Amino acid sequence: MLVAVAGLAAGCGRDGAPDVANGKRLFTGEGKCGSCHILARAGTGGKIGPNLDQAFLASRLDGLGEQTVQDIVQGQIENVRRGSLMPEDLVVGEDARDVAAYVARAAGRPGEDPGGTVPGNPLAEPGQEGKRIFNAAGCASCHALSDAGTSAAVGPSLDDVARGSGGGLPPRDWLRQSIVDPNAILAGGYPRDLMPDDYGRRLNPRQVEALVDYLTRVGNR
Repeated sequence: MLVAVAGLAAGCGRDGAPDVANGKRLFTGEGKCGSCHILARAGTGGKIGPNLDQAFLASRLDGLGEQTVQDIVQGQIENVRRGSLMPEDLVVGEDARDVAAYVARAAGRPGEDPGGTVPGNPLAEPGQEGKRIFNAAGCASCHALSDAGTSAAVGPSLDDVARGSGGGLPPRDWLRQSIVDPNAILAGGYPRDLMPDDYGRRLNPRQVEALVDYLTRVGNR
């Protein structure tokens, strides 16, 4: 966080709003950020550096402001820690601010960017918290869910949770249990230990409930 504070100070005094369209262009193109980082909204899948959706999901849902996320990211760009695989001076000046602003807008949010921008306040969109968690926590890489535009078949489809095998439990209850203790009730044909068992630690209770709300709502259409 000291690095983040240093970055915040470095960003003070700049005039004008960041250009998030330029930030996305740099993140996905010549800035090469996307070759190392996962950011679903940018369509990038690099695995050398941290998954940026996961890195900021919990903090943003707990109230970390967009400007704070931007300052943290900009500080990390401008003050690369010793020993990091991230190159120094990858993007500089206003470009660094634009990339940081784009990441702050995009991290943990599903959807597309019209014109390269990310409109609106992601935490103000009603009913979208569970969908953001579904995408950012990696559920979309294993489960099919039409509402989220995913067709993965590693785990069972979630398009009709009302007909799922829940050991006699109501859909909300077996979904919740499957998230926090995935080996408790196994869907037919799927082996033990296929799903990570740490979501009960990675997500707080409110986030688990938001994910259950979302899956129950869109998986019963």
